Amino acid sequence: MTTVMSRAERAKREFSARAPRAGRVALQVLFVGAICALSTEIGFAHKIPPHNISALWPTGAILFSTLVVTPVRHWWAYILAAYFTSILIDARAGFPVSAMLFVAAGLLEILVAAVGVRRFADGIRAFESLRSLVAYIVVAVVLAPFLSAFVSAFAGAGESYWFYWRVWFLSEALAYLTLAPMILTVIAALRSGFGDVWSVRWGEASLLGCGLLAISVVVFVWPRPPEGSVAALVYLPLPFLLWAAVRFGPLGANAAILIVALLSISGTVQGRGPFSLASPAENVLSLQLFLFVSSLPVMFLAALIAERRERTSILRESEARFRSMANTAPVLIWMSGPDKLCTFFNKGWLDFTGRTLSQELGNGWTEGVHPDDLARCFAIYSDAFGGRREFTCEYRLRRHDGQYPLVLDKGVPRVAPDGTFVGYIGCAVDITARRDAEIEAQRNRAELAHVARMSTMGELTASLAHELNQPLGAILSNVGAAQRFLTKCPADLDEVGESLNDIAEAAQRAGGVIQRLRALVKKEYVAFAPLDMGDVIRDAVLIVHSDAVLHKSRISVEIDTGLPLVQGDKIQLQQVALNLLVNAFDAMRDCAANERNVVVRVAADGPGKVKVSVRDRGIGLGADTIDRIFQPFYSTKGGGLGMGLAISRSIIEAHGGRLWAQNNSDRGAVFCFTVPTGTTEKAR
Repeated sequence: MTTVMSRAERAKREFSARAPRAGRVALQVLFVGAICALSTEIGFAHKIPPHNISALWPTGAILFSTLVVTPVRHWWAYILAAYFTSILIDARAGFPVSAMLFVAAGLLEILVAAVGVRRFADGIRAFESLRSLVAYIVVAVVLAPFLSAFVSAFAGAGESYWFYWRVWFLSEALAYLTLAPMILTVIAALRSGFGDVWSVRWGEASLLGCGLLAISVVVFVWPRPPEGSVAALVYLPLPFLLWAAVRFGPLGANAAILIVALLSISGTVQGRGPFSLASPAENVLSLQLFLFVSSLPVMFLAALIAERRERTSILRESEARFRSMANTAPVLIWMSGPDKLCTFFNKGWLDFTGRTLSQELGNGWTEGVHPDDLARCFAIYSDAFGGRREFTCEYRLRRHDGQYPLVLDKGVPRVAPDGTFVGYIGCAVDITARRDAEIEAQRNRAELAHVARMSTMGELTASLAHELNQPLGAILSNVGAAQRFLTKCPADLDEVGESLNDIAEAAQRAGGVIQRLRALVKKEYVAFAPLDMGDVIRDAVLIVHSDAVLHKSRISVEIDTGLPLVQGDKIQLQQVALNLLVNAFDAMRDCAANERNVVVRVAADGPGKVKVSVRDRGIGLGADTIDRIFQPFYSTKGGGLGMGLAISRSIIEAHGGRLWAQNNSDRGAVFCFTVPTGTTEKAR
């Protein structure tokens, strides 16, 4: 029961909402019907005998304008109301053929024009752009009357078919050119509240209207002028038509055109004005041609002006939105023209520098750039302009408190819709805090890498002791031999010399080991320099040589010739290589001694990179391990900290390279890393 009541209430509310709308539509239909009936009577009253020619037939234009602005579902009601009076009169006369042809031609014309204008000419906005105005003229002024004239000309009452075709076509076309545009533009203005077209220029509009009325009365309604002055008089309203088009757009132009049309037609019907000097048919034709010729240029001018105003308004609104957005953005925004001179700085920039816009415009902004950075900054800026490409530049910019924070500035070229270069737009951000954080992170990373190196040295203690034990043992043996040779009588100095040479060689071997170890454990800042990656790997292999012997592993080194030098820190890259080699030895601890082979390869990896791979013959990496092995504190070793590979990856990424791992196709795993080249010079 509740559901039934709710549906009933809903239906009642819908009916209550539709009832006022239906009432308004009914009143509008009656109003349009009355206007059409009145316009029909006016049209009949202004026919010029003996051919009963009408210079302008208003009924079709009024109904057409109504259909353009109303829903299609209501068209039948407006059409019926418009033709109601004619249908009654024709019914009493027994529906003569001529009347039926008139109705059919009128309906064809109105429907073609209304559908075409709604579809192709933006409806009531048909007069606000050149494209839509051309579409309106083609459809409503030319096509629709052109088609309907072929039907109506059959009712020519004995006149020539083509004569009556011309009369119908020009009469209907002129109505769509003068009366319909005025109706549509007034409706559009009413719907938009007249915008700002006449809101502040009522005085000018009144002066224009009064002047045009006075001139039109003098030219078209005054008693017949002398024959020689006709040509000059018809041009008098032209300045007012142009005035209306330029100052008031389509609404003013259409209103002025309608005033001239109505007064010129009225004067011609009364036998006055410049179009009353010949026969009625010639007078009407001359009047129609005059109105066509004078109306079309004015309408085109008004459409162009309206289109330009619309574009200007859109551009102004877009610029206002841009300025509002730019002034609230948390970055420093600037713009420049194609001449490299800056034309805009946002509020953020001005607040940052503490300067005014006039001080920054042009090249004034360069006064705030640190003197040590100015030449480099301006060179990057000018070079980018020459190539029309994006650029990024870091420089110190003076802040309002006199300090020079570091800013990162990025500029992007601006291009107009037609492809024309119009300058640059850019933004700058203060990166002082970020750069300080990066330096601190780099320092912490270096400290952590140093700790990791010390840990690696701890793991290599036994092998390093073995590495030093051999040269030290050789030194002791040679010292003893030298002493024995010296106790002989006479002393064998040749043998003593050979012993001393052996001692020096062993000392150099021990010194080389100690020097390499000292370089690894020494705490120094990261220093990038051109490096031969082959030499880096060879030194790393020498350091772990004894450890490889203790692990019963063999190392094969393959280094391509002609490799370019890389940019990097030698100690850090050696640390990565050491870590990968030690991990390879550990991965093969359960393998047979004759299978413990490690292959280190250094080769080019495409343009601009050198690749190092460390391949072992161990058990390989599990599916879960290969994804987690570079995570901090994850280790496959029982006593490992899980930081070696994580630190190694951070070192390689800081060098601009990449470190990854994958299983071999047959057995074991391979760890690879790349380092970008920094020079075209080849390694020896």
